[in-house]
Amino acid sequence: MTLAFRSDENSPFVRALLADQGIAPGAVPLDIDARDEMLEFLVSGFEGDRERGLFAYFRSGLSIADAMTQILRWRFGDLGRIERLLDFASGYGRVTRFLLQHVPAERFWISDIYADAVRFQEERFGVHGMVSTIRPEDFTCAERFDAILVTSLFTHLPEERFIGWLRRLLGLLRPGGLLVISVHDETIRDPSVPMPETGLLFQELSESRTLDTGDYGSTWVTEAFVRSAVARASEEPVSVWRAALGLCNFQDLYVVVRGEAAGLSALTFQTEPFLRIETCSLETPELLTLSGWSVVLNGEVREVQASLDGRIVAASPVEGPRSDVAAELRDERFARSGWKLTVPLRQGLDRNSALLILRVVDARGIGHPLWASTVETALLHVARQDVKLLDRRLAETKERLADAQARAAAEIEGLQARIAAMEASRFWKVRNVWFRLKGVFGFGEGP
Repeated sequence: MTLAFRSDENSPFVRALLADQGIAPGAVPLDIDARDEMLEFLVSGFEGDRERGLFAYFRSGLSIADAMTQILRWRFGDLGRIERLLDFASGYGRVTRFLLQHVPAERFWISDIYADAVRFQEERFGVHGMVSTIRPEDFTCAERFDAILVTSLFTHLPEERFIGWLRRLLGLLRPGGLLVISVHDETIRDPSVPMPETGLLFQELSESRTLDTGDYGSTWVTEAFVRSAVARASEEPVSVWRAALGLCNFQDLYVVVRGEAAGLSALTFQTEPFLRIETCSLETPELLTLSGWSVVLNGEVREVQASLDGRIVAASPVEGPRSDVAAELRDERFARSGWKLTVPLRQGLDRNSALLILRVVDARGIGHPLWASTVETALLHVARQDVKLLDRRLAETKERLADAQARAAAEIEGLQARIAAMEASRFWKVRNVWFRLKGVFGFGEGP
């Protein structure tokens, strides 16, 4: 078995992330299979920077696991009460490895369409594995589960499969069990693409290199569609709860509980904070300044912290005036969401290797490490942002200028057409004859 990352590999980015989250060495299995397309996708997103891709891979796994455990704790309290948990469409275990901190492997089932992914998790994590199928009616499973978690499957399904998998998975729940799924809400689709009246938009586009895009594409849905689909898929009454952008601030989460779920509407759920870095510059060779904004959609953030090579060296309260952020997000709660950090750089620091991590501390006092790079990469990132912003403004200016020129040309053409029409008119011809006669007979307008 070829690995893209080994648990014993010395990655400063991964080591710093786990230390930040209080995870002891060896507490979480870290092996990543070389066929894991998610790691490949993330590394390419960071322009081939493997360390940053690894940080994003494990950080996103932690974030998703935190979202799921919040919901599981609401339902079960002590997670030791969960006898059977299924992580469905689990891939190569990006999230599973962190959920195993809360539910032991002997009570943990996983399933995926890729047989190699199932085998990898069985061998590396010790979980029970089941190979999934394209069609829900072909999937066989004798077990029944207290909870089923599904991340980023319903974001890829056409309507028939969407409802079919809802029906199949709901049928695998024990009485009182819960199903958690993630979806792409209609609000994050390309606005130039109209939303069908059905409430589901499916396009044959996917990052997968092996699955047919007709079976596994890209899907956006309305809340009304999801609720209707759950009702159509269920053979008994169910309760449904939604967390908008509840998964990594990108996908919506829906919790479906068999039967009446008392207190579901009061489920306390904390989304992950947003962090935006807008400026990053060297004031002096030994002083780095960064600024931007940070919000959390359903709560508050306290401060942004900067750590350098594992030591917190600067902190900023999140309270700077940002009316532009409030306007962009359409929420006046975010009118004071700005922050600014002054980070001291020790003399002789190698900016190409020094690890800079920015973390946002929410109102619960929980820190979220949302950015990691070397100091030099942070400077380069913001410089590229500035170039992109200038390019966009230049393009907008050119577009406005072109529009103005087109309007001016149209106005000139219109005036010329009016003049030509007037000159061609009978009145204009008579007027010209009259002025010529005045000239012949000397009837000028004065000396």
